[in-house]
Amino acid sequence: MIGASLCCIPALVAAQSIPEPAGTGTAPPASDSRAADAKQATTLGEIIVTANRRREPSREVPMHVDTVQAADLQKIGARTLSDYVSYQPGVFFASSGGAGEGELVMRGVSTGNQTSPTVSVYIDDVPVGGSTVYAAAATFVFDAALMDLDHIEFLYGPQGTLYGAGSMGGLVKYVTNKPDTSGFSGTVGFDVSNTQQAGINYTERATLNIPLVQDKAAVRVSVFDQHTAGLYRAVGETPSHGDDRTHTRGARVQLEVDPTDKLSFNITAMAQQIAADGLSMADYSLTTGQPVSGGPYNRQLNHREPFTQTLQLYSFHAGYDFGWANLDWISSYQDFVNHSVQDYPDKFLSLLNVVGPSLGVDNSLGSLYVDSAYDVHKTSQEIRLTSRKGEHIDWLAGMWFNRENVWEQYALEGANLPPPGITSLLGQRVNAGFREYAGYGDVTWHISSKWDLAAGVRASGNSQHLSNFEDGPVAGSPGGFSEHMISDDITKMLTVSYRPDKTRSYYMRASTGYRPGGLQAPLESTIFGANANAKDTFGSDTLQSYELGYKGSHLDGRLNIGIDAYDIEWRNLQLFTYTLGNTIIQNAGDARIDGLELQSSYTPGNWLFTAAVAYTDARTLQSNPQLSIAGGAQLPYSAKGAATFTAKYNFELAGDAAYAGANLRLSTRRNAGFDNDSSDPNFKLPGFGLLDFDTGMTFHGGTSVDIYLRNALDRRFPIGTLNDEAINFLASVGGPMLVQMSTPRTIGVSVNIPFK
Repeated sequence: MIGASLCCIPALVAAQSIPEPAGTGTAPPASDSRAADAKQATTLGEIIVTANRRREPSREVPMHVDTVQAADLQKIGARTLSDYVSYQPGVFFASSGGAGEGELVMRGVSTGNQTSPTVSVYIDDVPVGGSTVYAAAATFVFDAALMDLDHIEFLYGPQGTLYGAGSMGGLVKYVTNKPDTSGFSGTVGFDVSNTQQAGINYTERATLNIPLVQDKAAVRVSVFDQHTAGLYRAVGETPSHGDDRTHTRGARVQLEVDPTDKLSFNITAMAQQIAADGLSMADYSLTTGQPVSGGPYNRQLNHREPFTQTLQLYSFHAGYDFGWANLDWISSYQDFVNHSVQDYPDKFLSLLNVVGPSLGVDNSLGSLYVDSAYDVHKTSQEIRLTSRKGEHIDWLAGMWFNRENVWEQYALEGANLPPPGITSLLGQRVNAGFREYAGYGDVTWHISSKWDLAAGVRASGNSQHLSNFEDGPVAGSPGGFSEHMISDDITKMLTVSYRPDKTRSYYMRASTGYRPGGLQAPLESTIFGANANAKDTFGSDTLQSYELGYKGSHLDGRLNIGIDAYDIEWRNLQLFTYTLGNTIIQNAGDARIDGLELQSSYTPGNWLFTAAVAYTDARTLQSNPQLSIAGGAQLPYSAKGAATFTAKYNFELAGDAAYAGANLRLSTRRNAGFDNDSSDPNFKLPGFGLLDFDTGMTFHGGTSVDIYLRNALDRRFPIGTLNDEAINFLASVGGPMLVQMSTPRTIGVSVNIPFK
């Protein structure tokens, strides 16, 4: 079982403690120094969050916000983003091959094979990863290991006013532990587990906090090393057991300097690398939904498929307290590199060997594969001024600048039959640039002690450029081209809050979000000619969200409830279209999403019971004959119903604190695409129920030992498909669909040892 905050509780109780009545905690004013912000995000039973760019109790935030304590995730053996979100009904990680590959979906805002993200990912105040299709930003997502994290915040619904483009469905924020200037401390720990059919997984981690000047300066260093056993088996020309073995490692160094009570500086440098031997994918039939390569975790491979994801991130944060407001300056630079190899099935190879001779390509290729690398260089600057909490008016204003440069290296190559060699069929070298600049702000009017009215706006502009050079026998336009475009968007927010007392809060919220449009190559296939529907640009898609919610504490704080209902209108959806030889992006139609979310916790005595339920009805509004998408079609990766239920009992064993618990995760079926759409075919993902158990003790001195059993009933079922237009098109005409399966039963132990 996981602590209350992990189970989608509306942040009214503190994990690992018997809660105080909601409303007894008080958040520090927004103008407190950043050193104060660094403290534990739990105060007197009240979870403190930064969703609105100021520290405040979650109960007072007029939207659905959930907080997951990193310590709770560590105790149950969570290792990847897919694990972290699996306890959050209404959130889904659509994996596209393993750790670091896939897309986040919140509240059903997904078209399956996405052009760019609809959920933003932040580390503290810094966005991570690319923003556009040419950064493959919806294919590769930063998959943070639990490296000295304090907690993860999930912000549901559009966050465009404060966080900008790409947060239409919501936002995931990793919040790190900050250096402690008051004293020396550290932790060491490890995790060992066994996954059926895969083998032994293990993680080592360590953190050291060193004061440099008492109460003025400190440095915090954390490192980890994580090995995940391979579950999938490659068969065919390159057989391998444990084909998707993964090694993740990283380090973070943070320096905190607080020269005065009003001035603070934080400098952070971090690096993380994921290295996988292959994709976590198996071959399935689109028609029957059954495995086609001899087993549920088997993959027919002609060529190995290594994958690496590397992030280097450097950030600087300065804060100054003027008394009446707090000034924050956040500057960052990151280098985010994803390198992958994708083997193409034999059916694709057979097609090429038929048409190849007419292009001067020998029809003796034994394998066909894509070798691609995406290197995203990103800098961001943000200056924000946040008022102190006032009796009548609170306000926030900021400026934002983001510059991204992407270099893509793409090669379609074939391995020759004897005599051995490599035939290069297509080489592309793409450079894409994206610059975003914005001004934003919001103001809250405390009409009375019970009523608040808040409004916010963000005006964004962006400029983009795209240049491409390609060559090879199947190149569409040998040579190069260069394109430019400028666009702008405005996002808005309006909320009304009513708090009749310190234990209850009602709110209404209206907000908007968008994804920027972009450029695309004016290419035509040498083999199949031009696509008549292709345009050089595609437009932004936008949405409007309306939310009504309640957060309350009852029975002297033992019962906490959060409930919200929302309606989302999504216009001009960005959709991929793959026809033979062409992949294009179009704005095609509208969608509507209605939903209901419930979170609750009940703590009678030493027991803790939690429940979180999400209902999502996400569907298209019009048919699209060109893409063969019907009106009323369910949007990909949106389950109509999902829920998490937990029970935990706290007790003493030989004088030490102990617990035992269980967790049940439920979901109805999902679609991985659209019926009859050859570009994004619909592989039906079944509903499921997963049962987990965990137990543990914390000894005097703070050492903790936790034992967990994930997927106790060893349920095995498909959970996602590969997002690749060419592979998906091939699956629609009889080729294999690449599918990720659930992880079998896993039993493990996690040990954490603090010291001072």
